[in-house]
Amino acid sequence: MESVFGRFDSYDFESDARFQEGLRSFQKCSSDEEEGRLDMKLFYYNRFVEPIDRSAYKQWLSSNGTSDPPAGDNLPPEGSTSTDTEGAILTFAEVMKLVQEGKEVPGVKKLDIQPTNENPAPSQMQRRLKPWERPLHSM
Repeated sequence: MESVFGRFDSYDFESDARFQEGLRSFQKCSSDEEEGRLDMKLFYYNRFVEPIDRSAYKQWLSSNGTSDPPAGDNLPPEGSTSTDTEGAILTFAEVMKLVQEGKEVPGVKKLDIQPTNENPAPSQMQRRLKPWERPLHSM
């Protein structure tokens, strides 16, 4: 079975009309073409084809002896997955079932959010006046 990275490397971005249209519109806005081209491909592939993890892809490239991609780490984290959940796309019903059973959903980053137990800071701004509290403008 071919890995997601191999499928990404063999994906024909040149014949994908949607990618080419987005690339043209991006090139109008940016003068730094070469540095962000891989990031644009990874973002597009992640969003419209299948999930791919940027950092794991770079590790895969270096382990296969392929040249390193251009620098620049502006790929958004949304939709990225780890290599252990590669190819596992769940339906809404499957996600709901996992949540209801109290199991972890694969590919979701678990945040460690703790309360600070501090009192909130007092507001520094004055309250805006309501329309009926504002003075009437004389004519």
